[in-house]
Amino acid sequence: MTIYIGPSKWWWTGDTNLTNDLHYACLAKVCPVGTTTRDGAVLICKSGGTGWFVAPSSTQVNSQWAGGQYNSTSVGDKCCISEWSGLETALEGATRRIDSTKWFVPSSSQLNNPGYVCRTNWDSFDATNYWSSTEVSSTNACKQNFNNGNINSNNKTNSNRVRAFRSEKL
Repeated sequence: MTIYIGPSKWWWTGDTNLTNDLHYACLAKVCPVGTTTRDGAVLICKSGGTGWFVAPSSTQVNSQWAGGQYNSTSVGDKCCISEWSGLETALEGATRRIDSTKWFVPSSSQLNNPGYVCRTNWDSFDATNYWSSTEVSSTNACKQNFNNGNINSNNKTNSNRVRAFRSEKL
């Protein structure tokens, strides 16, 4: 694969059957923030040796909180998307060869930074509340308010937006 970087855009030539892992890793290392991947995700931030991607806006769902069931399905500190109503289905419909262990619902700190802080690099976002994967109690979890940046506790039975993230080491 060859990646060319121009003054206002990037493009590639070569093998289009690259695995998503290699595709994302290459883009995180060499492409500028704001680059859209072949499956519609966007590189929103490069920070602390990590490139952060947000899933395409077409995969965003409105859902109640996952209910804390992900304790058995976490990958490291990342909450698997399969616990969130409709999120995995939406993501699979928008991407090629998805590895659902690579996409996750961000913690409250990840949703705040880089999520909220780098929101202007998203393809689009709603000025509303987004769930994080951070549980506060048996009845409440953390949400990020995209109107004002506040992180608050919210009842898990409420519906808020949910968007998947992916991260790659630089």
